Amino acid sequence: MVALPDYVRPAGKPGCKPIYYFEKHRRTPRAWPRLRIPAEPLTEEFARRAMQLPRLAAVQDAAGAWAWSYTDVTGRAHPLPAAADCAAFWAAVDKADDIGRKLAAGIAKTFSALVIEFRESRAYLDLSDATREQYDRYIRTIEAAWGNDPVADLTAVEVQGVLDKAFRDIPSAGRAFRATLSRLVAWGIPRGYRTDNPVAHTEKIESDGTYSPWPPEAFDLFFAHARVDLHLAVYSGLFTGQRKVDVINMIRPKAGATEMPVVAQKTDLRVPVQIHSEYRALIDAAKVTPAAADGEAVPEQLRLHLRADGAPWTYEGFKTAWGRELAKPELKLFRDRRLVFHGLRKNAVNMLLEVGCTEEQVGAIVGMSAAMVHHYSKEVSRFRLARSAMRILESGWADQRVHVLGKAKTSD
Repeated sequence: MVALPDYVRPAGKPGCKPIYYFEKHRRTPRAWPRLRIPAEPLTEEFARRAMQLPRLAAVQDAAGAWAWSYTDVTGRAHPLPAAADCAAFWAAVDKADDIGRKLAAGIAKTFSALVIEFRESRAYLDLSDATREQYDRYIRTIEAAWGNDPVADLTAVEVQGVLDKAFRDIPSAGRAFRATLSRLVAWGIPRGYRTDNPVAHTEKIESDGTYSPWPPEAFDLFFAHARVDLHLAVYSGLFTGQRKVDVINMIRPKAGATEMPVVAQKTDLRVPVQIHSEYRALIDAAKVTPAAADGEAVPEQLRLHLRADGAPWTYEGFKTAWGRELAKPELKLFRDRRLVFHGLRKNAVNMLLEVGCTEEQVGAIVGMSAAMVHHYSKEVSRFRLARSAMRILESGWADQRVHVLGKAKTSD
């Protein structure tokens, strides 16, 4: 007969496979609620549950409700869901157990321990949802590679090896991975994980820091072959210069409004988006969500970007639809030139700079840092200077020609 852990006993009808329960202080005034153990003796799971049982606690409040918790190996208590949902309860126990082991590894200052601390800090919690999602994507990669390794053991050579091999053909992802790893390590320095940042000694993946703007033929192809309910979002990106996530969340401006304030998700700053006259006409012509069946008036302010069925686009739904459209054979140009929605942001900046807006004006309209606008302006200024130089040459060519070509005649 198998010896069972303290307070564990079988229950069930004779002749049927027994079910095992943890019943601490059974048949006493201090009795805990009965807790099912979803495993059988001699199994690996049962052995794991037996090790976890002594770390459980159940407390009854004044109303008679029971609250469960699990104390991990570091002495940290984790609240648990109700024991009635057996699967959810033990999943929470396993998660708490795993966190405890990772925190215990913090004695060795491992990456797993660093990640846990970082995710509980304001540095992480104050990030926008989109930025946290990007951090999480690369943090998972970092944990998979170095989770159990001490942060102090990481070398620049190791990091460079990952950048060279894993991100050779996807430089934009490589830049994001490098930035995330650098931020994580830097956060850990004043918390005793190491004394320097080896990521700073790796090569930066070269980039102009921007995406390519769409050429005129790209707009022609898109409006000819992409689904109609994506068109307005493209115009919004072009005329406002906002990021995709902020475009999708735009609220329809009131009739006659010339400004459409947008709170940028990345920076949490309010951007005073101005409405160009042609863009205003496009907004006015765009579809509006139908009125309710009971005949109530449609609110004046609604989500601006809608699907064909009148429902507002979600960010994930828009991304999926966008990917499917750009996979069409007719839109091969986008794949060949790697044209993406974010390129419209550069189109917007270029347009404003080309007509003579100052860098400060451009930054205010599109919600971009002065440094990035200046970076854009250098490229646009080259074209402006070239055109200006040619106009000067044209105006002074009559006097200059004799010094360059002498008496040579232009061939017919």
